[in-house]
Amino acid sequence: MTSSPVRGNNCDYGWTRPMNIARIETNETCNHQCSFCDARQENDRAELAGSSSIRRRIDGAHARDARQILLTGGEPTLRPDLPAIVRYAARGGADVVLETNATLIGADGAHELAGAGLVRAVVHVPAWNEIADYIAHLPGAASAMKAGLRALVDAGVQVDLAVPIVTRNEEHAASVPAGAIAEDIPVGHVEIVPIIAAPDHVQLLPLPRLAQAIVRVARAAKHVGVAARLSAHRFVPPCVFPDPGEAAHLYAMTPGGANRGGYERQPGCAGCSVEDRCPGLSASLVARQPAFQVAPLANDRVRRRLSIISSVAEQIERELVTREVCRRDDGTSVISHTVRVNFHCNQACGFCFVSTHLPPAEDNAVIEAIEEVGALGGVLVLSGGEPTLNARLPEYVRRGREAGAMEVVLQTNATRLADMDLTQQLIEAGLTSAFVSLHGTNAETSDGITDAPGTFEQTCRGLDALTATPLQVTVNFVFCEANMTEFPDYVDMVVARWPSAAVCISFVASSTDMVPRTRALVPRYADIMPYLADGLRRARAAKLRVSGFESMCGIPLCLLPDEVTSYASLDEISAGMDSDEFLKPAPCTSCDAQAQCFGIRRGYAELHGVDELQPIRR
Repeated sequence: MTSSPVRGNNCDYGWTRPMNIARIETNETCNHQCSFCDARQENDRAELAGSSSIRRRIDGAHARDARQILLTGGEPTLRPDLPAIVRYAARGGADVVLETNATLIGADGAHELAGAGLVRAVVHVPAWNEIADYIAHLPGAASAMKAGLRALVDAGVQVDLAVPIVTRNEEHAASVPAGAIAEDIPVGHVEIVPIIAAPDHVQLLPLPRLAQAIVRVARAAKHVGVAARLSAHRFVPPCVFPDPGEAAHLYAMTPGGANRGGYERQPGCAGCSVEDRCPGLSASLVARQPAFQVAPLANDRVRRRLSIISSVAEQIERELVTREVCRRDDGTSVISHTVRVNFHCNQACGFCFVSTHLPPAEDNAVIEAIEEVGALGGVLVLSGGEPTLNARLPEYVRRGREAGAMEVVLQTNATRLADMDLTQQLIEAGLTSAFVSLHGTNAETSDGITDAPGTFEQTCRGLDALTATPLQVTVNFVFCEANMTEFPDYVDMVVARWPSAAVCISFVASSTDMVPRTRALVPRYADIMPYLADGLRRARAAKLRVSGFESMCGIPLCLLPDEVTSYASLDEISAGMDSDEFLKPAPCTSCDAQAQCFGIRRGYAELHGVDELQPIRR
């Protein structure tokens, strides 16, 4: 099914591969006969499939300090010695991943592979119904694949799904994410593999139809909370989509990506905002569809969502953990680390600074981050993306408490927490509080901000469930241009519907390249003040606790309304905690509170200047 990237195999379903990940081809034969595959051979070459040859290549990977070894084929499970190969690959400490169609994996075989050291399997799934039989030219392939997936999951192996897009499954590929979730298969990722070259050209979709099929699979994955992305090795440019912004989360484009062999720049590429990271169309696509015209992208928000800074691995490492010393409004400070257990989300807030197009970090990296803050006796904040989309969330909560975390906080949109089974699992694992984002008083405002129709009501139901438990619940309101006038009514809504909850206020911030620096998103502080002050008066009358002013996501202390009285005794900000995102212009230099105040964000100063700042005199 899978093969060496050197040959450009159409079944190359791996995730973006940093240099310290090695692919080891175990064989070239396969029990499937997919007509779009150009790698399958009738017989294996001894120089490639011989045991000694495979071990030499694994030794070379170990010598290069490979963190991950991917065993691929053909179909590796045709080999009776596959567990021995897995064990040999795992002996150096590298994670071992198997690319497979899973149709030959039974319960005993899955446990044997897991026992040998297999941690993850990337499973080829062209459809969740009998169309898979038709594509594989193998009756019963779909049911055998499902049985193999179940066996792998039961054996403790993480599974990801690779979904190729060809004419035969054009209308059926979107069935895969929901099919897996409906049969209780916890899926790490869905990788969408657009087949753009094949021996049988009948299998190749015209680009507009290919783009539509990709979007359908991506939507289906998002609907069931599974991360989706495009194959890094089957690149189609984002301009092929009618709405490139809708598909932006499927990409992870880096500067320099334009220098990719086998691709051709088109006249329409000139002036495109991702010209430095997009190679254009593959030569095979140009030859097959010479009339297709690319169009330059101009939307800066789309450019940001398409991009990463350097490599996927480095971006994940950068965003996995945020280490802070958080100040409390009683004058004390605590160590607090935010660990992002995944990056994908079922909402798409315009002010979100997380790279939601990233795949999740490896599980061992997540566990290490959790145990780090636990060893410090600090506060563990589990976040995302949307962390409730990660099936291992209860385990992460438990690991945090066992490691010594004084509190475990869940940052969430709560859309899945009306499910009391999940909420109870989290409580039993040791969750202490929930920090729930809700950005309006009605569906029109909130769903408009989150770009996720229907989720306002889901979040409200999740809050209903959470506030019926012993958990401490805080509802987070991010002031932005679209919702700032609603804050007073928001306070009233919380008091009436969730009286045991507290409220945290944040201010939208252009803190990373992911967040647009635009007045349409970021209001002036002066514009929000009347609504903030009115809401705070209502909160005080109702004895509703409001926090957030101590945070870097808050407001410069000199601009706080008179209704805020509890922040004069804030602890000083620890060195380096502002992440170089803030300025302290002239008014700050004579302010008596400059040691307690972050100052003003660079992005805000670029938009609105600094003339609102006034030094505090005590």
